[in-house]
Amino acid sequence: MMVELSIVPVGRDAHLGAAVAAAVKIVHESGLEYRLTPMGTVLIGEWEPVMAVVRKCHAAVRQQHERVLTRIKIDDFKGRERLPEEKVQAVEKILGFAVRK
Repeated sequence: MMVELSIVPVGRDAHLGAAVAAAVKIVHESGLEYRLTPMGTVLIGEWEPVMAVVRKCHAAVRQQHERVLTRIKIDDFKGRERLPEEKVQAVEKILGFAVRK
């Protein structure tokens, strides 16, 4: 299962870099496989461990900000494990060329 997680603090003193760093530290220390992207973090793993990390990340950012927007997208393909790179490669194969990374 892949989950894309994006946490954004809202308000006057909302510093995205510090919030992202706090969440990514939790993800990194969890031991889950992940990819940091400019728009979010992709976590790879089983439901319970991934959702536990999502909850911890949200709570950590929420502790420091009055309002937080958390968005998750879940790609749960029964019986199939695909890495983010494999999804990109599938599109590249159809296109016939490598996309910019």
